Amino acid sequence: MKLFMTSSPGGSACKDGRWTAAPFDAANGFLREFRRACRGETDCLILSSDPDNLRMGDEMQSFFQEAFRESGICVTRVDVCDRRMPQAADRLCCYGILILAGGHVPTQNAFFRQIGLREKIRRYAGVVLGISAGSMNCAEVVYAQPEEPGEAVDPCYVRYMQGLGLTHVNVLPHFQNVKGGRLDGLRILEDISLPDSRVRPFYGLPDGSWLYRADGRTVLNGEAWLLEAGTCIRICEEGESREVEDER
Repeated sequence: MKLFMTSSPGGSACKDGRWTAAPFDAANGFLREFRRACRGETDCLILSSDPDNLRMGDEMQSFFQEAFRESGICVTRVDVCDRRMPQAADRLCCYGILILAGGHVPTQNAFFRQIGLREKIRRYAGVVLGISAGSMNCAEVVYAQPEEPGEAVDPCYVRYMQGLGLTHVNVLPHFQNVKGGRLDGLRILEDISLPDSRVRPFYGLPDGSWLYRADGRTVLNGEAWLLEAGTCIRICEEGESREVEDER
């Protein structure tokens, strides 16, 4: 398996106030390496983050078909695994690319458990692209930082849950929004992220940064921050790469 964990892989552009498909992000070598991993003609399956939002599934299908074409990646068909087609998870080997969509981490995690994805994806040998929530749910133990109003102050909100077990690394995507952001009257970085890093360390990834796991190695590409034991330290710069520990 070749696993790409991104905050956002790009693939979109705003023109005249309207978002349209575009090539995937070339920053920090992502497009080059993703294109290299996706050699040859193949099919793609998107695993939804909100299986009951059928309109979103249709939009993702159309969007990624165009993004692949714009990126010079030969994908002949894009399917969506949502409430309409959960059985697609039984045929992962038919697809050369799996996309774990972005969205709400707990909602996607529940859907993955319902379709038994953790067990089925272990036998998968193709390319996996995690996007935001999809990247977070790749972990053995998922850290689901509160993101929706009410979650940060809800004593029943579950921040740690079992994931797909593809990596031991926890990521916090869209880190450029975490610094200076607020939720439920709390400072996201100082009052949520840093205290939670005392339980498990995780990597803050701004959009454009990504992790790649293959052949037993996990490599961080682009600007990233390590949040651990209540501290936040930048460990990688834009344009740089470094191998990170992927064991617990």
